[in-house]
Amino acid sequence: MSASRPKRGRTPVRPLFRLVLTLALVLTAPSLVVSGFSRTRQGPPNGGHYPHVFIGAAAQQPQAPQLVVTGAVSDSGGQTLTIAGANFGGGRPLVTLDLVPVTVRYATDAEIFSAVPVSLMPPGTYLLTVSRGPSAAENGSFQLTLGTGRPKPGEASDPVPAILGPSGAEPAAKVGDRVITVADVDQEWRRTDPGAYAGLSRELYDNRRRAADRLVMNELLAREASARGMTVQALLDEEIPKRIVTTPESAVLALYQSLGDRTRGADLEQMRPALRAWLQRITEPELAKMNYVEELMKVSTRAEVFLAPPRVRVESTSQDVALGPAKAPIEIVAFGDFQSLEYARFAQVFGKVRDTFGERVRFVFKHLPAIGPESFGAAEAAACANAQGRFWAYHDAVVSQPGRLGTDRLKQIAGDVGLDRRVFDVCVDGGMLKDPIRRALEEAQRYGVTASPRFLINGWLAPAPPPFLPPFEFFKRIIEEELVRVARAAPNGR
Repeated sequence: MSASRPKRGRTPVRPLFRLVLTLALVLTAPSLVVSGFSRTRQGPPNGGHYPHVFIGAAAQQPQAPQLVVTGAVSDSGGQTLTIAGANFGGGRPLVTLDLVPVTVRYATDAEIFSAVPVSLMPPGTYLLTVSRGPSAAENGSFQLTLGTGRPKPGEASDPVPAILGPSGAEPAAKVGDRVITVADVDQEWRRTDPGAYAGLSRELYDNRRRAADRLVMNELLAREASARGMTVQALLDEEIPKRIVTTPESAVLALYQSLGDRTRGADLEQMRPALRAWLQRITEPELAKMNYVEELMKVSTRAEVFLAPPRVRVESTSQDVALGPAKAPIEIVAFGDFQSLEYARFAQVFGKVRDTFGERVRFVFKHLPAIGPESFGAAEAAACANAQGRFWAYHDAVVSQPGRLGTDRLKQIAGDVGLDRRVFDVCVDGGMLKDPIRRALEEAQRYGVTASPRFLINGWLAPAPPPFLPPFEFFKRIIEEELVRVARAAPNGR
């Protein structure tokens, strides 16, 4: 991981705008909140009419009639969903709503009766898919609207607006002649429960940032549509389809893995048609829309977002291991768990990031062995390697071949990277560095960081890496955005 001269080139002005939007709208699987379901976006910009093709292993047999989904209605009690269409084939087809499999009570060739808690689901548009097999003809999808949507401002059905509480110098309490301000309360909260305070501060910022980005995007599109004498919908209908790029097959696996137990036991092959439908009808159009908005930001009206993320003061400990100069303008604190395959994916590009940005970036590694005993054992082993001054060599060897990390393998890697095996074995077998690893876990909790991989960028906790954004691209966008902020904050910055 040797540093090289940074490659020169134009730095995009606002790359994180797109990253934040894609994190919020596209790249993660839907956040399923009521009985496994949640409201999704209102579909592709032209109302859900993009042509789509499902990818599956076509059987070597006569072409089956195309499965078609034409609609769905709920019962009066909001507990079931009757799906209409053609060529369902009877039996028990797999039905998903926003990628969550639902229970099929019965099915005929033209109707499916399923158990869905519609009454508990928020109004919005949901992607309904039906699959009876792997071929394209055996799959269909439909964008289903539930509820009446949001009421217009000022209508009686508007909820009472929630207002953020007081802040700063406003009084929170009074004892005698002493006024206790909200700032005093916040300071005590930070002191006694720093992790919870940091987490809530980030949640507030993340929601504000998503809202700000949506407002910026909507304003840019409205201005462009007005300049061209058309509606926003007509603008999107014209510009989005030609920017759609098919997501790779690896995205299907990444999306499936991100769902976890929300697949309700359905395996990858069973879920593949629904996953591909989600990518084609939701992700690809939204990414195309983000690309178009990013183009407008470069050639049309100037747009900037000034919201500042909350930052924490990062502690320096004896077990920290750094890569890069102490005065680098960008410090990335990586919370690593050697048992995490996701951490290994991101750690494998640390060298490429350093080669690209050179002396402008410094990595600091902090242990976060949160998966189980093997995670903790691997952290101890890496700490023992650090005691011999060979942490990064050991680190790189472990993440380059991720897998189960028993004691024998940890010791074998030590020999492979040239450590003194006798000293290393004594360190590992004697548990000499357990306490520093425990303290590292406690430190991560103070920052509100509970799982790996997570990264603090100059004290700001970057968004959780999305499941199929390449790790280098993730770092590149975040670093470029932070470099812009650092330059703006400099005495001669604008």
